[in-house]
Amino acid sequence: MPEQDQLERSYRRLLRAYPGHYRRERGLEILTTLLDAAKPGQVRATRDDAAHLILSGLRFRLVPPGWAAKVAAGVAALWLATVLSGIGAYLAWGSSSADPHVLDDPKLAALADALVGRPPTLITSDDSDLLVLTLNYRGRMFYDLDAEALPGVKPAPADHNRAYEFETTRGVLDDAHRRLRADGWQTGAITGPDRGRGTFWATRDGLLLRMAEVRSSRGPSSANVDIYPVEPSGVPAGALAGFAVGLLLAWPVMTSLAHRCLRVPNRDRLLVLLFGLPALLACFANALDNVVSTAVRGSGSVLLAVDHIYPLANLVASPLAATMITVGLAGCVAVLVIVPWHRRHLRIGAASPNPAVARG
Repeated sequence: MPEQDQLERSYRRLLRAYPGHYRRERGLEILTTLLDAAKPGQVRATRDDAAHLILSGLRFRLVPPGWAAKVAAGVAALWLATVLSGIGAYLAWGSSSADPHVLDDPKLAALADALVGRPPTLITSDDSDLLVLTLNYRGRMFYDLDAEALPGVKPAPADHNRAYEFETTRGVLDDAHRRLRADGWQTGAITGPDRGRGTFWATRDGLLLRMAEVRSSRGPSSANVDIYPVEPSGVPAGALAGFAVGLLLAWPVMTSLAHRCLRVPNRDRLLVLLFGLPALLACFANALDNVVSTAVRGSGSVLLAVDHIYPLANLVASPLAATMITVGLAGCVAVLVIVPWHRRHLRIGAASPNPAVARG
């Protein structure tokens, strides 16, 4: 009957909301029940049937069976989301126009010397690989950003530093601040002058300049001029996109593996536990480290764009967690997917007649 065929095709399309294993095991039973309950002349699924089938199918795809599976899926999804957030931030940074080599411009060195009025006693520069800088820039570059007045933008962790010493207190900070403002730099307020450690930031043309003066009545005074690129925009958005992709990838995969675990023999479940438990512990420890370290790496309430790259930098610097997780996941997939597939094909081969015997 044409109406029956149309209705069956309508229900089969809706049954695709269910996972493949569920359709193989229960699909014919569900389809038969739906067809038997259909009204005469009905050619497509009713709105209620369609909503029920879609929601039920999504529940099987997205809701892990049991609390242990939900915890495992949550831990794995959080780990992958944090790692992919770091990758997303790194890719967003790499696609920007930020170039640490801009600090090599001799005009910047001349500007710093002119602000202080003398040649430097020490020059240092750091334009290391971004992942290396991400791990250890805080203690070497940025000191107390929360207490300093940034001029509306934040620095990227590549540094050109020029240090100067004076026999007596010079008080060059106010003059440098006025000069930069007159030259078109956007400047923040001078902070901490009452403590003898004045600091201010200024920005122009994609650069940030930090000048600090330490005044001492008992010994030589000093000044430091640090120049940084401005951090690129779009990095937080890249991190957020990576985080979302990680959740969308990990949760359905873990749910599918959990459903498969219910259908394998007990000896295979023990193998899954053997492979999966160390991997989950590594996921939890690494994800916790990523979240906590990213949250506390900011100086006070200042969170820099480079902080979003920390999960990737941490993973590259210490690949043990990634190795344990990869090996554990590969073992679980082998036990839950490859081994059952191999056994099923062996049974099919054993059940089919041998062609040579049939010809004899």
